[in-house]
Amino acid sequence: MMHNPPRLLAALTCCVAGIAAIGCGTPNKANIELRKQNQQLQAEIKTLKKQVEGDQTVIEGLRDRVGTVPTLPTTRLAQLFTTHSIRFGYLTGGADLDPNKSGDEGLAIYVVTADESGGKIKAAGTFDIDAFDLAEPKDRLIGHWHFDLEQSRQAWTNVLLEYDYAFLIPWQNKVPKHPDVTVKVTFFDELTQTTFTAQKVIHVNLPAH
Repeated sequence: MMHNPPRLLAALTCCVAGIAAIGCGTPNKANIELRKQNQQLQAEIKTLKKQVEGDQTVIEGLRDRVGTVPTLPTTRLAQLFTTHSIRFGYLTGGADLDPNKSGDEGLAIYVVTADESGGKIKAAGTFDIDAFDLAEPKDRLIGHWHFDLEQSRQAWTNVLLEYDYAFLIPWQNKVPKHPDVTVKVTFFDELTQTTFTAQKVIHVNLPAH
């Protein structure tokens, strides 16, 4: 038969309080026996408190897991076409977003998600793109862009038989001072719960000063 630790703990606490009240007065055989019972109940209360705290820890751990996307067993995933790597598409480079201005106003980042044989596949996931001007002595970050599941889905494109994700992103924090921009792409695959990264140096046309 299973007991409810919190209720049992409350009941024992009441018993201890009652015994303590009865036990007040001149020490005698009955009082000594009551004190022994009181000590035993105090020990049981302490044990139950530890049990309740342990149960609470387990409950909080289970709550933390709620919302985690369940994944298929490895044996099942091995039978599917899943992402094993990412790479930059051929059209990746500087982006002339405003034809009325000289130079590039941003980046055109094309990302290919590939299976284990290098074949292009469409995969659900999120993208993070970071651009750096590493020739700068400090403050090298040019910009950080995040694309959620829906934005990534909309970025999927097929241009000249190139199946990839296309991101046209304007300069964010600042315009680079040097033509070589280092771009890092991070892809989090929603199906396999795996992260993939790729990095590339891109040559851009700087605006005329």
